[in-house]
Amino acid sequence: MRIRAEHLSLHYDGKYAVQDISLNISTGTLTVLCGVNGSGKSTLLRLLAGLEQPASGNIIHEDTKPADRKAGEAVAMVFQQPETQLFADSVHKDIEYGLTQRGVPKVQRTDIIRSALARTGLPYEVFAERSPFLLSGGEKRRVCIAGAIASRPGLLILDEPTAGLDPLAAQSLLEMVQELRQSGLTLIIGTHDLDSFLPIADGVIVMKQGAVHYDGPAAALTADPGLLRGAGLTPPAYASIGRRLVERGWLEALPDNLEELLTGLDKQPLPVPQDVSPPANIPAAPVPDGQDNRQRDHGEGTQDQSAPPLKIVAETVLSASTSFKQAPGRLRWQGLDPRVKWLGMITGSLTVLGMDTFLPLLLAASLLAGLTVSAGISWRRAFRFFRPFLLMFLFLWLLSGLSWNSPGFSMGPLSFSSAGLQRGGISVLRFLLLIVLGFLFTETTTGTPLREGLEWGIAPLRHLGIRTRNWSLAVSVTLQFVPWILGKLTQLQLALSSRGRRARGLARWSPRQIALIIVPLLILVLGMGDELATAVESRGYDPAKQRTPVYQLAWNKRDTLVALCILTAAGLLWWVARIS
Repeated sequence: MRIRAEHLSLHYDGKYAVQDISLNISTGTLTVLCGVNGSGKSTLLRLLAGLEQPASGNIIHEDTKPADRKAGEAVAMVFQQPETQLFADSVHKDIEYGLTQRGVPKVQRTDIIRSALARTGLPYEVFAERSPFLLSGGEKRRVCIAGAIASRPGLLILDEPTAGLDPLAAQSLLEMVQELRQSGLTLIIGTHDLDSFLPIADGVIVMKQGAVHYDGPAAALTADPGLLRGAGLTPPAYASIGRRLVERGWLEALPDNLEELLTGLDKQPLPVPQDVSPPANIPAAPVPDGQDNRQRDHGEGTQDQSAPPLKIVAETVLSASTSFKQAPGRLRWQGLDPRVKWLGMITGSLTVLGMDTFLPLLLAASLLAGLTVSAGISWRRAFRFFRPFLLMFLFLWLLSGLSWNSPGFSMGPLSFSSAGLQRGGISVLRFLLLIVLGFLFTETTTGTPLREGLEWGIAPLRHLGIRTRNWSLAVSVTLQFVPWILGKLTQLQLALSSRGRRARGLARWSPRQIALIIVPLLILVLGMGDELATAVESRGYDPAKQRTPVYQLAWNKRDTLVALCILTAAGLLWWVARIS
């Protein structure tokens, strides 16, 4: 399958994720898509997979497809985390789900599943009835790829296929990818693992700030490291080491992969060590351990042009390992003292709970909407957060209007009461505002400041024998866990969309969809809980001991002004609630 993209653009809340991208990927080739985090790489992959629609531009799939392949089945995508795209209780059923969604007759499915598993190196007799959740990381990745190629797509997109795999599993997966390419399948691989994928790539696309920084053969990136560094990427280790060896005359040409580098080094004679032992009649001066090496390496500040290859290899690897970029800055609200935010959270919650009419609730909703905008939280992010709650809120509101044999619109023994709907609307809106307060709090406060502020506030309870550190840790982890769960829900929904028919709107939360999502979501939650428990235990957590805080609380005039504003707003809303 040949893929052409013409002037693709997509923006979120006025900011371009990708802008004016045009590509031409030939049939049967392997193309590597790379870029730093935030460069638009993942967005472009989803666009090419048809999981997102561009704001402008076109994507054209020129497919010499088999007669039995439908137009919507031309592209398949495998995401980075296999845990977010496995849904059934057996490998056979998991792959079969995608075939069912695409209308493949039941009598054909077993043979197709057997063939797909064989192509990914998983014997059907061994793996068909095993739970995909109990497989190793490499086996899970292979099952996901088998599920993708079972529908015989013309284009397979892999997002970070070697991430989290040990070297042996990564090499095995790399060999499988090469076999898929040799079968004529067109592949696009989004990855940071340039050492593994550049040597086998037919073409490379380098992304930078939502635009294409480079589009061409991999050899040019090896020859000119500035092309990758200009996009914030580190050249492959074999290329950096090879270039330094060529400059010093240890190699004749730049290696195209690690094997060529090792072959070239194998041809070089080992350096003859110099005899530096003193004459027998002159005692050697004692030198502390390691001091001679430090003096030799750092004393002159210059580099020996005749340095042996192994030293060049070590220096190159060490220099590459220190090239990291700093994370982007925090939101402006994060500059506030967390104790001010706790004050706003607690005061706001108590005020909202005391409201029993629509007027103060609507005023509070307007205030929270303004605070959300001022905090720099995008409407898209807010909508994604609240979307899972909308159906539940609507159901609760309608349920509150039902009653037995009361005046109003009746349906047999049941009837709708306008008074009940009004009371239910107030309760639902009150509950919604409490969730908005929690959302605003967790979006503008990272875990450590959140915990330090809470622990400061409940510190007096220590005198009553209460272990306040346990409480602060539990609350901070819970508040940070909610956005994480909602993010995993989004990933699971996206993975389901990539497996066949794409549910839209409320259909994404149908009982069937929820049943498919609930098991992998619970496994993810339990896995994260286990990791958190291990992390706490490994750090020697002891609630009975004092600790040195990693975040220093600092109250300033701005915090005082914000605290006064919070108390004033809460007082006014309470007054309106009393008189309305």
